[in-house]
Amino acid sequence: MALQIVLALFSGWYVLLALGSAAHVIYFANFSRSDLPFQARLAFFVLVLLGTFTPLRILILVPLLAISVVELVKRYNVLERLLYLVPPNRPENPESLSLEFVMRVFTEMPKHLDRPFALKAKAGAQSGSGADSFDFTAPVPKGDRRKR
Repeated sequence: MALQIVLALFSGWYVLLALGSAAHVIYFANFSRSDLPFQARLAFFVLVLLGTFTPLRILILVPLLAISVVELVKRYNVLERLLYLVPPNRPENPESLSLEFVMRVFTEMPKHLDRPFALKAKAGAQSGSGADSFDFTAPVPKGDRRKR
């Protein structure tokens, strides 16, 4: 994609960039329409469309070029990590959204190149983990049950 963005910026063939990005989205849609890699490609495609059909194309396509270069060089997908912050995209990690969680998401180095990004839950994290949250799935001891 980085090469397509460079060609589009210097030649003005923005429609070819949009078609290439659409082909990328269609290819990933064959496998799954709900996982992070597909969502990242879809977000990239939407941004490419905005850059193709608006006069602010430089302000949109240059950051996309930077995102593509970082992904190629470091295997660090910024869009995938942004999408990981959305709670339905991380069912294995019930942590609530906090500044510390966001920092951990963006500073974690990629470990598995063949799998989507995932972050292990912090020890003691629970769903809705506020100070006053109650775990409705935990069993209640017999002595604490209400008597009828």
